[in-house]
Order: sequence, then C-alpha cells, then structure tokens
Amino acid sequence: MTIGQYGAVTTTEVRALARRERSLAAAVACRALADSPTTVAIHGPDLLDGLVGLHRELAPFFEILPSPQFGAVAGGCVLATAGVAPPGGCIGAFMPGGARGDDVGAVPVVGDPARAGLFWAHWAAADPPEEHWHVGPVGVEPGYQGRGIGGAVMRHLCADLDERGRLAWLETDKERNVRFYVGLGFEVAGTETILGVDTWYLRRDPR
Repeated sequence: MTIGQYGAVTTTEVRALARRERSLAAAVACRALADSPTTVAIHGPDLLDGLVGLHRELAPFFEILPSPQFGAVAGGCVLATAGVAPPGGCIGAFMPGGARGDDVGAVPVVGDPARAGLFWAHWAAADPPEEHWHVGPVGVEPGYQGRGIGGAVMRHLCADLDERGRLAWLETDKERNVRFYVGLGFEVAGTETILGVDTWYLRRDPR
C-alpha cells in the first residue's frame, strides 16, 4: 500500500516485524491507546500519565512474546501494529501474581499499577475455554489513523491466523472498534463493564 500527498508517494510494507522493531511497535501502540477509556480509567485523563503507564505495561510484553508481531512499516518507521499472543501468553500471564489483581481487595486508586490488574483479571476470566490466540494491542500512529493502515495490518494478521487454523480473541473498549473488527470477521461474544468502562469481547474462528 502507499500513503502520501502533494505528489509524494511513500510505500508502506505490511509484514511481520523484526525483533529490533518491536520496541518501536510498542511505542506506537502506547501513543495510539493513551486516551482510550481503559487507559483513562487506569492512569487518569492526563495523556502523559497514560503514555508512561502503558509503556511500562506493554514494552516488556512486546519483547517477550514468542509469536510474530505484525505491523506497517514505512522507510524504517513503524506506523501501526497488531500484536498477538499465543495460547497461555496473554499479558496477565507475564505479570507478577500480585500485580494481576487476583488478590486485590479494595479497588486501587487511579494511577496505581494494580488497577490495571483488575482489568487483566476480568479479561482473563472472559477468555474462551478453547485454545486461542489473543489479539492486541492494536494501534495506528496518531495522525495516520483513518488511512486504512490499521485495516491492512489486521487483514494480514487474520490471513496468517486463517492459514494456521487459529481461533482469535480480543477485547475492545470503543463501539466504533467493534464495527471495525466485525468487518474483519469477528463476532461479539460478550460484553462487560469494568470500573465504568464498557468492554466488548470478540472472537474470530478460522476461515
């Protein structure tokens, strides 16, 4: 695919990311999700707090995932990413037990890292019993959204899952994202409200 304007054309390659590109992909995901309802519920409305908090959570996740991570790359710059974790490899599985929210009594205050654990615990409880591949985080660099880049990356990921016969699962906190994923073959499997955040769970059986 190509993006550009004013006569300039930049070729964007959609592919599995190299290991050295994963930190760049994590940064893109953090910037894309810094103002999401879930991020605001965990870290508060300040975008910098959200960005820093997400980076603390997601950067290690991208580095330790054994499965290929997909993205859109233009001239060495990562513009979008669609992460995917193998069975048993969802983000909660990589966090210390106390940080997952399994044994948290009172709800932690906004900004407390343990607050993220409450979301992870709810997401883990909603996971399907079948072996599945957990999609996310998915994000496009702010300023480049709405150009079809995210859709291209997700189609690439879905094609890979189909080829390997893998069930995909994800959660999202925006209704417009639900429409986006349904267009890719996902189906709404359930809904839940977590700390005031509406959450949709979606699954996609392999084609």
